[in-house]
Amino acid sequence: MVSVRNANAMAEVIYYLKGIKQEDIDKIPKKFIQHLNENASKEYKCDFDYNKPLKELNLLDETRGIIGMICYNYWCVTEKQKEQYLKRLSQNEQQYQKILNEKYNPDNIFGKKKLDFIENTTNPTEITEYKESIFKKFINKIKSIFSKK
Repeated sequence: MVSVRNANAMAEVIYYLKGIKQEDIDKIPKKFIQHLNENASKEYKCDFDYNKPLKELNLLDETRGIIGMICYNYWCVTEKQKEQYLKRLSQNEQQYQKILNEKYNPDNIFGKKKLDFIENTTNPTEITEYKESIFKKFINKIKSIFSKK
């Protein structure tokens, strides 16, 4: 059973694929397209302009993830293309994290400066924060969709 949000995302992906070249659709395995069709929401109505770039469309995050996975696995043919695609994803993630850091900077969240005694303290056992990248989240989400069957 697929969640409502994932079913809606699959419906958006199917609608998106209707607006691209047939030669690109032919690169996607029929079994994967069949999976999308079987699990897509029948009630969810998609309506977006095919003339707009993908980044300007109001798509669900899950939809963007599935399209990204299709692009990486089926449309990036050579290793060089895959490498460039991953590099671009990494750059986008860095830009996104920078924007989030500027917007939600914990040191400046209330408009106050750091306290001097905190800045001058040296702690050899600093805590390193682990942040899972969007690409990792996307891969894990795709894996969870296929592992539920």
